Amino acid sequence: MTGYGKSEASNDFITVTVEVKSINSKNLDLRINLPRIVNNLLNKLNNKVKEYVKRGKVDVYINYKLSPDVEIPVSINYQMAKTYINAIRKIEGTSGRKIEINMRDLLSMHDIFSKEDVDLSGSEEVFLTALEKALIILNEEREKEGKKLKADIEERLKIIEETVNDIEKVASSINEKIREKLTEKIKKLFEPDDEDVKKRIELEVALIAEKQDVTEEITRLKSHIKRFYQLLNEDFSGKTMDFLCQEMHREINTLGSKLKEINVTEPVLKIKTEIARIKEQVQNVE
Repeated sequence: MTGYGKSEASNDFITVTVEVKSINSKNLDLRINLPRIVNNLLNKLNNKVKEYVKRGKVDVYINYKLSPDVEIPVSINYQMAKTYINAIRKIEGTSGRKIEINMRDLLSMHDIFSKEDVDLSGSEEVFLTALEKALIILNEEREKEGKKLKADIEERLKIIEETVNDIEKVASSINEKIREKLTEKIKKLFEPDDEDVKKRIELEVALIAEKQDVTEEITRLKSHIKRFYQLLNEDFSGKTMDFLCQEMHREINTLGSKLKEINVTEPVLKIKTEIARIKEQVQNVE
């Protein structure tokens, strides 16, 4: 599910800012962008994200700022400074002109002065705290979206449930429809009032009806729908819901192929459409 969270944490030494963005994805795709100086924290930061997020494409941006009174260590390359000065003296000897060197000139020679990394080992908890606070905000946003998804899925389940009930009513009359069709065919060949013909019709009706009985498929569909409602109010597990969508699709396919003697194409397609929409939605659910 999509969401955004931003937070910061600090101590007397450092202030850490964390932004977390997530978009829909079937699996967890995690990318953490952090300063090189704290690369050693990557595994701990990864694990912290996984405590809060199980699915989704997640981008984490981490930055820090040192407190104003923190002294940043600077190293001086004395050998390089000496080399520059000797080169300048040679230029003076060649040109016959005195060259004045001041501090500004030296500071402009970047390979003489270089900042050293600040020791941030004592601020590890600040990074983790800032990340956790941002993840909590992210999940609050994701939960809001989850409520909208739940309402949408419940509405689609209701449509499926009502359509299954309609099919069940129609399917209960399949024996009579089969009998009518067989009688029409036999009329062209025999007298339908003949007792032997009547018995043959009843036998054929029974055999065909047995092959086209959809009681099991309807029972399983209803069971899957009931389980879906339970998940929406309990676990809200996306992977389990995805599996149920596959099972429901399989049952409605079987049901549609069995009920060839009656026209259920439209309600079957209606159910398939709603299952496909639910399946698309549950890809975003953890």
